[in-house]
Amino acid sequence: MKVNKIILNISLWLAILAILFIPGSVPTEGADRIEYGFPLRFFIQYQQNHYEVGNWWFLQGARIELFNYLVNVAIIYVVIFGLHYMNNIRKNRRGQQ
Repeated sequence: MKVNKIILNISLWLAILAILFIPGSVPTEGADRIEYGFPLRFFIQYQQNHYEVGNWWFLQGARIELFNYLVNVAIIYVVIFGLHYMNNIRKNRRGQQ
């Protein structure tokens, strides 16, 4: 099967943008953290009680689970590819009638 590079690129970006636009969840058990990502949570930001001037960085206290990110990309790719395929079938049926 040939991979559609445009759909793959869109899938990669949508998985990353899910961090910004979809609210994170706060698990009740374990360390204080917020988990981001959709449908699987792959970006985990741990809450720190101390903030020092000049010592704050976006990725400080964060963990990225690469496997979950790649699974998200695969899920989004399959959904977009399926929608694209069904749209092509619908267009072909209209053209034949």
